[in-house]
Amino acid sequence: YSTATGLQVFNGSAWTNVGGATYATISGGASTALGTAIGGTAYNVHTFTADANLVVTTAGLAEVLLIGGGGGAGYAENASAGGAGGGGVLDMTSVLTIYLAAGTVAIDVGAGGAGGAVSPAFGTNGSESAIGSFLSVSGGGFSSGNGRNGGNGASGGGNRNSADNSQKGLTVQASVGNNAGDAGTTNNSAGGGGGAGGAGGNANSGANTGGAGGNGIDISGFIGGATYYAGAGGGGGGSSGGGSAGNGGVAGKSTGNGNNGVNYGAGGGGSHNNFAGGAGAAGAVFVRVKV
Repeated sequence: YSTATGLQVFNGSAWTNVGGATYATISGGASTALGTAIGGTAYNVHTFTADANLVVTTAGLAEVLLIGGGGGAGYAENASAGGAGGGGVLDMTSVLTIYLAAGTVAIDVGAGGAGGAVSPAFGTNGSESAIGSFLSVSGGGFSSGNGRNGGNGASGGGNRNSADNSQKGLTVQASVGNNAGDAGTTNNSAGGGGGAGGAGGNANSGANTGGAGGNGIDISGFIGGATYYAGAGGGGGGSSGGGSAGNGGVAGKSTGNGNNGVNYGAGGGGSHNNFAGGAGAAGAVFVRVKV
């Protein structure tokens, strides 16, 4: 953060004054876009879609964006399964700038959660994404297909058949995600998973349709290029129709195995009547430096 004496950064244990530090020189990443124009400024953008090392040859500043893995949806055990929660997106509310010392920094990319494949399996939570040991964001919550709690996570996973709606998954960090939608009161519809850009939709018990998946967040302002939504929740299952897809997410279904998340950090979609839940998509880590 900025102070009267200059820029200070937190290294995990203490604040360090780095004064007029310039941008770092770095290498690494599955994909590197050099000299990308974003908002009138040229950046080198390093994309990590799997665990790897970031090598810092010249210490300095870097701007970062982390996306956790999406949650997996549960098995629809004689009923409807909720949509899973999207992975957290840190940080698109303001550009997050860190200071990187010379050396090697481990980058961990959160895996997507598995969908429940057999009765009465839940899905599993997505994994967190991290830069070293000092910065991380949580994965999305799993969903339930048998009336039990949806999982808490960066965004919560949906459940079904909860008369007081107390069993939906909740966000563990409201700045990076949102709650799941309400499940309704029948076995034939389930709530949508929360997304980084909005809460999951409520199931419609009267129409037996699932809740919509929560919207993801457009990250194109950080990485450049076309609109791209990350961290969306999955749509909930329903006997008469699955919940619609949020921005960057997948819809729920009324039959067949649930849809797998595709975009970074997207939660899996739920289905109905003894079908497997959709798996969550892996997250990503982006590191960019001005050039």
